[in-house]
Amino acid sequence: MKARLLPIAGLLSISICHAESMLTFSTAADYSTGKYGSSTKTETYYMPVGVKYEVSDWTFRATVPYVETVGPANVSGIGADQIELGKSGTSRRRASGLGDIVLAASWSAFQQGPWLIELGTKIKLATADETKGLGTGKNDYAIQAELYRSLGSHTVFGTLGFKKMGDPDGIDLKDPFYSSLGWSFRASQQTAIGLSYDYRQKLQDSSAPLSDATAFLTHKLDPNWKLQTYVSTGFTRASPDLGAGVFVFYTYD
Repeated sequence: MKARLLPIAGLLSISICHAESMLTFSTAADYSTGKYGSSTKTETYYMPVGVKYEVSDWTFRATVPYVETVGPANVSGIGADQIELGKSGTSRRRASGLGDIVLAASWSAFQQGPWLIELGTKIKLATADETKGLGTGKNDYAIQAELYRSLGSHTVFGTLGFKKMGDPDGIDLKDPFYSSLGWSFRASQQTAIGLSYDYRQKLQDSSAPLSDATAFLTHKLDPNWKLQTYVSTGFTRASPDLGAGVFVFYTYD
């Protein structure tokens, strides 16, 4: 699932210049499936509503998701934070409801010519129902740096971050470093395509690191509306086997 708690930032069309003031609303339909270390698969439907406000060198984001998941009772959380808590069994459950709300802020620390460096922080609030397996029931905190380099119609970008995980009762999660590397190509004034790769250290001694790749296409319908579709696949048992989704963005300025 690319709704990796704005980790979606790597999937948006890259803009080297921030507007003086801009407000963007978004919604999405996202599907992912994977085993996440369990013996049977977990299917997740993720439908977030987001808002992004850009002013001067600052960007503020908030994401409020609705989640539905079907899978083993011992698999908790969604997306990149999906983890196996306890031993796998035959018990399965279907659960739905409010997911974890994510708040984020970033600052354009350096911008010169084709280069842009942003420093940011994210907070995952434990608003999802822990008893339903929709979240871990604990807050997570992250800091990160993002680098963008424009090369004509091409843009390369990368992220390096560190996350402080909240530990569920009886579980000691590791605090991982994570990174991403990507490329986008503006095929026209309205359309961009690209690829990205994401990696995160493992959260438990018995688990695996996260490793997946995503292909995406962004199309601007008019000055205000934009669509984005993507597909992703994972390379480890901590990653979704397959993910796909579509985002809709509306920008008011």
